[in-house]
Amino acid sequence: MRMPDRDDEQRSRFEISHCDLMGRLGTLTVNGRKVTTPHLMPVVNPGKMETRNAITPKELLETFGFRMLITNSYIIGRNPRLRDRAISEGLHRMLAFDGIIMTDSGTFQSYMYGSGGSEVDVDPLEIVRFQKDIGSDIGTILDRFTEPDSDHQAAEQDLSVTLKRAAASLEAAGTGMEVAVPVQGGRHLDLRERSGSEVRRLGVGYAPIGGVVPVMGSYDYPLLVDIIASSKKGLGPSVPVHLFGAGHPMILPLAVAMGCDLFDSASYIKFARDGRYMTRDRTYHLKEMDVLPCSCPVCSTRDPGDILSLPGEERTNMVARHNLWVLQTYLNEIRASIKEGTLWELVERSASANPRLHSAVRRMREHSSLIEGQSPRSTRRFMCSSSLSLARPEFARFSRDVRPLLRGNGEDRTLVLTDWGRSRSRNVVEALEPPARGWSCIVRTPMGPVPYEIMEMYPAGQSIFSDPSGLDEGMLSYMDEEMSVVETGGCLEWNGIGRPDDTEYDLGNREEGYAFRKLRSMVRFQFPDQDGMTADRVLFGDYGSLSELGDRLELVYSRKTGKLRNVHLMEEGRKLHLLSLRAEDGLFTLKIEGARRFHSGFSPPWKRVVVDSETGEFNAMGYNVFCKFVLDADPSIRPLDEALIVDQDDEFLACGKAVVGSDLMRGSRSGIAVKVREGTTPSKRDPEGIDEDKN
Repeated sequence: MRMPDRDDEQRSRFEISHCDLMGRLGTLTVNGRKVTTPHLMPVVNPGKMETRNAITPKELLETFGFRMLITNSYIIGRNPRLRDRAISEGLHRMLAFDGIIMTDSGTFQSYMYGSGGSEVDVDPLEIVRFQKDIGSDIGTILDRFTEPDSDHQAAEQDLSVTLKRAAASLEAAGTGMEVAVPVQGGRHLDLRERSGSEVRRLGVGYAPIGGVVPVMGSYDYPLLVDIIASSKKGLGPSVPVHLFGAGHPMILPLAVAMGCDLFDSASYIKFARDGRYMTRDRTYHLKEMDVLPCSCPVCSTRDPGDILSLPGEERTNMVARHNLWVLQTYLNEIRASIKEGTLWELVERSASANPRLHSAVRRMREHSSLIEGQSPRSTRRFMCSSSLSLARPEFARFSRDVRPLLRGNGEDRTLVLTDWGRSRSRNVVEALEPPARGWSCIVRTPMGPVPYEIMEMYPAGQSIFSDPSGLDEGMLSYMDEEMSVVETGGCLEWNGIGRPDDTEYDLGNREEGYAFRKLRSMVRFQFPDQDGMTADRVLFGDYGSLSELGDRLELVYSRKTGKLRNVHLMEEGRKLHLLSLRAEDGLFTLKIEGARRFHSGFSPPWKRVVVDSETGEFNAMGYNVFCKFVLDADPSIRPLDEALIVDQDDEFLACGKAVVGSDLMRGSRSGIAVKVREGTTPSKRDPEGIDEDKN
């Protein structure tokens, strides 16, 4: 028995390995050549490669590590010498570049140099065929550039032209070259979303967002956020997205967080010609600098005077090399932050350097549902420094998920710990674990009320907030609004110092079976209810206390930390391993017996990923689930969620951890959807049955 081939006839493939916000760490493969995303393409003008000390494509690849570049087919086609070389040698040989080469079509030249709405003198189909003839890996259609101030009617007409050209261009290109179809629509968000939907319907594997250079040039970053969000809504999450013309480092964290994967930069050389020196947050004029705040190979042994003393072209290329180092170094940090789950920190840091970027990050909150749908369930830490952080998807998600735990049983009184910074101090732990009989405990945090039982779970347990005096007005307002759901009339407030008022909170009369109540709250917080049925009841039954379960439940604690690690349940003489608790985020890992109980207790689509029965046999043996074979998935599944693998008949096959969210599982043709942890029919892996390198 062999697993079906995962590779169909695709010009390109995009596989995502890690997500954070809407940012994706992935691999784009085109014609066998690969790049890691997010990636920036330096713009290369082949007509200027022969100047003294010029930056060559080979240097871009071997020295700087740029494995993808972009050049302009319109410029090549208009130069007889370059045209003849490109046709006879092919782009890769002509440029001496073994990475991915993308070509533009001349659309931007129409915008920059056309007059009266005129376009460059090239046929839309001829330019696509030319790009294929010269060996471009990714060619671009000649779309219609929409001016930023175009009214809705004019923008709609431009979009209609672009889409007609796209359909004809795809047919003209045939196979062998990926075709980029830009999303257009000007500043009109409904047209952007419609354009994205039409581009997705065409089945393209690469989608730039066009017409945004004037938006960035005017620093209208809030509008840029809206344009990207609307375009992404139409495109869906599976196609790699290229933000045309975004080449300054300060915009990269925001654009990546909004779901852009690729960028291009001519600014590295344009800025250098004017003596402009890039940093992450701003641009300096070299002649005004006394020191170089950088340790790249250009700057580490030079001062501004050394560079200014060079002849013009040599000076330009020296500054351009510095600019390239800044771009590549920042991209490496962005990639690392996606893998670590700390991309938001880069976004917030960049926003602090520019008021318009600050406004753009605030605008992200208006797209919180879109961002939340593609954000992982947990990250390494949850750091918030101001009300700007309220745009993080964790706030809305936490508010939704914690509400069922705040309803209480109507009998307990509530103790509110007002200083969240002391929640894990020895004094507080001794007073609240277990609490006094008849009391529930809630912590007042910037996220709102947090039941004490889940204070070690993500995001509360991994949060880093300012102390109360350091919170800004926006954060305080949000906290008060969220705390309003708690009936505070009969609450006892305590700051965590000393002991709660003994006359009300009797430390001599503690709750029995608190460990079971805490476990049930933790399970309910992580795993959603369905039609009145709660996850804790599915796992443990309707037992109200640990004593009712007797010795059937076994909670295993770490000898070193005293923290819960494993949950076992005895049933018919068998010890069933239901759950394990992860130390890094305080969330549960679902074991096969726990997954089996959830499958029996909850009906579809609860946390299910549906695969076809043929590949499902391999998943049941422990092989990973690939997006290509996903037939359906619970819309609530997010990256890093626990997932149940089933076939079309809802037969339970395996459990594992989602790598991507449900939308991407259903829409992508490449990459892993779920890393299977355990299958229902464990078996030795057949090396002939599956490609181990891909599993």
